[in-house]
Amino acid sequence: MEITRLKKENYDELIALLNEVFSDHNKRESDFEKDLPKMCVRDDEHMQKHFGIFADGRLVAAIGVYPLRIDIAGERLLFSTVGNVATHPDYEGRGYMNALLEHAMSELDSIGADASRLGGLRHRYNRFGYEMCGTRYSVAFTERNRKKRFPGIGENVTFVKIEGSDLELIKKAGEMQSNYRFAVERSEENSCFDVYASMRAWQNVPYAAMKDGRMIGYLCVNPRGDTLAEQFAESAEATAEMICAWQRKYGGTVYFNLFPYDIESVRLFASRAEVVNVKSPSLFKIINWERVISAFMRLKASYTNMPEGELRIGIRDYGVLHLYVRGNSISCERTEDGADITLDRLEAARYIFGPLPPEATAEASDTALRWFPLPLTWNGQDRV
Repeated sequence: MEITRLKKENYDELIALLNEVFSDHNKRESDFEKDLPKMCVRDDEHMQKHFGIFADGRLVAAIGVYPLRIDIAGERLLFSTVGNVATHPDYEGRGYMNALLEHAMSELDSIGADASRLGGLRHRYNRFGYEMCGTRYSVAFTERNRKKRFPGIGENVTFVKIEGSDLELIKKAGEMQSNYRFAVERSEENSCFDVYASMRAWQNVPYAAMKDGRMIGYLCVNPRGDTLAEQFAESAEATAEMICAWQRKYGGTVYFNLFPYDIESVRLFASRAEVVNVKSPSLFKIINWERVISAFMRLKASYTNMPEGELRIGIRDYGVLHLYVRGNSISCERTEDGADITLDRLEAARYIFGPLPPEATAEASDTALRWFPLPLTWNGQDRV
């Protein structure tokens, strides 16, 4: 079978295929142009990120490979989402999905991706090297939590809906998002379109949080108003003010995510919110293990103490990695030395990145227990 890189002229056919397949799969109407405006652009630049199989003169299967630059505590890595895997129901059972996934894995190698992520069934994607790992904190925040634990907080904060023409607000929002310790680059050229399209993903609505005539943060809210898809602000205190103000405006329980690197906000809400659960944000495939581990070790060291030590982890069919912390020197490198512990790739992903502690996967030394899990995570607005 022939796999073709799609072009601008395939746009309508791709959108129609995705809407039909995912509407049937999810048992609700899908509208990709509304859900993923950053992806759905009728030009070759965006369409070339998709690959398809044609049969009987029509597009019958497709997959997307979406390279995303990510800044991790000042270090730029290339993560790439693989997604929107779709086969028309009339053409299932012919091996199209497997062929497209194998092609996507080759594309990851071709573009030099350090890691990849996707959403889907774990058992389906384990065989391609993807594992459920990483950490996010799922928070439920009630009116009682606000009144009892944050009295008076956020009373002077108001919200302004951000429209596509509000270029100054969009630019400010983009700067706030990109200034965090872990940030997917939404546009290399700081394009307001890309920033706004990311904030509008999944039909969420962005609002600027205003206090004393200036923007202190922004949040993106689902149409019901009860779930914050993302929130970024100039400080942890501003984040708390913004969330308290939104809960007051909405009236009911508000749900949102926090991430390990956002330690100041985590500490504020961990003891005051009604529920804080630890979850995995996605399926991840680690490709360049030493680069990814080094970046996340340094990210963790930016907000908490990483005690000195060293650890040699063998990864089957990859090699032995030497992880070490020596004063300000923090790194992960390949070594020819023997391993302290040897794991397969899926085990290594869970052992190093959680969300469970490493001993939930294999025997763990004191050093492993103090270092892991590293704060691999993902913001839902940057799904594709």
